[in-house]
Amino acid sequence: MTTSAFSVPQRSVLTLKGSMTAYALLQLAPLCSFADACSALDELVKDDSSMAYAPCVLAFPGWDQPPDWLPEWLQAVRAAQLVPFAVQFQTDVWRPVIHELGLADLPAPDASVRPQKRISANTRRSVVVRQQVRSGQQIYARDADLIIMAPVSAGAEVMADYNIHVYGPLRGRAMAGVRGFDKAQIFCTTLEAELVAIAGIYMLPDQFPEATQHIQIHFQDDQLVITGDTPDR
Repeated sequence: MTTSAFSVPQRSVLTLKGSMTAYALLQLAPLCSFADACSALDELVKDDSSMAYAPCVLAFPGWDQPPDWLPEWLQAVRAAQLVPFAVQFQTDVWRPVIHELGLADLPAPDASVRPQKRISANTRRSVVVRQQVRSGQQIYARDADLIIMAPVSAGAEVMADYNIHVYGPLRGRAMAGVRGFDKAQIFCTTLEAELVAIAGIYMLPDQFPEATQHIQIHFQDDQLVITGDTPDR
């Protein structure tokens, strides 16, 4: 009697999966000094525990060349308990400098190509979610609007390439226009979110206005604008 041996494929101990998650875009004004940058950083994170250990991308809009003090700036950001993992660069001269620092490189969005992403409201696809989005869940509507007919719980994350509509309380994170579409908007019945963002520009709860009901959030003049109703007191 003979027996034949066969091998069972072993499961890899390491896998690489794509993921979309929230991050802060830490932008420096053109040609500012290192001292001014550090002073602004101190002011930004002062008395704001929600910023601790937040992942962030260092951005330098309007800078053709990386500043000589980029390594020191990286250290300062880490000392402020932020976690930089990438640099958004303008020209290819940045790439070797970024890699030397052990960071990922992210080309800055090209405003000239954004209109090509716009789709007629009559043809744009919508992803509809009818159940509550619970803590730990992540939903991403690629090339679509995201419509949620129930609450979004704290700890949940909802994202869309275009608009987000939440017909209920928004308590988790909501990121619209995640691939650079700055005309995206976020709508919700009640705003109690941990973070909202459009086209990479974010806002935290301590920056929210008093209005918390029937909310509309849009991008204007390089910042988020939140409008809605203030609850009766």
